[in-house]
This record gives sequence, C-alpha cells and structure tokens, in this order.
Amino acid sequence: MKTATARELRNRASAILESVRKGEEVIITMRGKSIAVVKPFKKIEKQFSPVGFGIWKDRKDLKDVQKWVDERRRERFQR
Repeated sequence: MKTATARELRNRASAILESVRKGEEVIITMRGKSIAVVKPFKKIEKQFSPVGFGIWKDRKDLKDVQKWVDERRRERFQR
C-alpha cells in the first residue's frame, strides 16, 4: 500500500489515480497523520433498482416506475 501526502495528491493527482485504477490502495496523509484511503471502486454485480427495497417494496403503484414518475411530473392544473 502506497502513501502520499496531501501536497503530492494535489500536485500528482493523475499519477496517483492511475495507480488506484490499476488496483493499488493509497493512504493520504496530512502532517504525518493518515486522513484518507483512496482505493479502487468495486463494480456492483447487480444494477441498483430504487423499487423493491425498504418501505416501498410492497407498493403496487410503483411496479411501473416510469409511469409513476410521469404522473408526478404532469401538470396539476389544465391551462
């Protein structure tokens, strides 16, 4: 695991991010203390769907999300 100071991150951000892209973790330090870890983002196996979790998972009106959004965006008063 590499370390880099905040100044190095500011001055060499593209080089540090390139090493992170290749799979390496980098610890960012400021005044000798570790403050952050920059590491590669894991790819999510399953695509996130806002419908089907939490308190909304059993709602029947949200089965067709696009229809629900369109109804909410429709004008409330006819001109």
